[in-house]
Amino acid sequence: MATFKIAKVVLGSMFKKPATLMYPVVPREWQERTRGHIGIDVDSCILCGICSKKCPTDAILVDRKTRKWTIERMQCIQCGCCTEVCPKKCLTMEQVYTAPGPEKVVSEFDIPEQEKAAPAAPAGGKLQCNLEDCIYCGLCKKNCPAEALTVDRKEKVWEVDHEACVKCGVCVEKCPKKCLEIK
Repeated sequence: MATFKIAKVVLGSMFKKPATLMYPVVPREWQERTRGHIGIDVDSCILCGICSKKCPTDAILVDRKTRKWTIERMQCIQCGCCTEVCPKKCLTMEQVYTAPGPEKVVSEFDIPEQEKAAPAAPAGGKLQCNLEDCIYCGLCKKNCPAEALTVDRKEKVWEVDHEACVKCGVCVEKCPKKCLEIK
């Protein structure tokens, strides 16, 4: 009796499509909202570090001194927070998965100097504040990823360290009086 049941299952399986995809012979079809892994356009990255600060798992490390952007692939949960907050939109969600393995997968990227990209920046490329409109609230300083701003409400001081400023534009977006601009 058991032999007939097994024969029925075997014969039935011979004439049906396989239940699984024959990967890698048959390439995978990616759905519209599928998340893969984070990709970076190194030519657009300004090493602002916002992606690193917003990453809930601390999978991203930005080192301005050595000009390196690093991601621990197996620590990344593909939430997309970094791609959403990137001011230069240089991070993307690629439809590829990191191959599993016995060791940690760490991707490290060298970020070239931005001297070639200087013509694309606004004329002069320096952050300026209209001090007549400024209320010295400190939101620009609080949101600056490079910690390049000094704001003192009591003394009515607003200063920018142009060497530290990465010209990401986050402070310009966060200013409630719209008195900041990159000129």
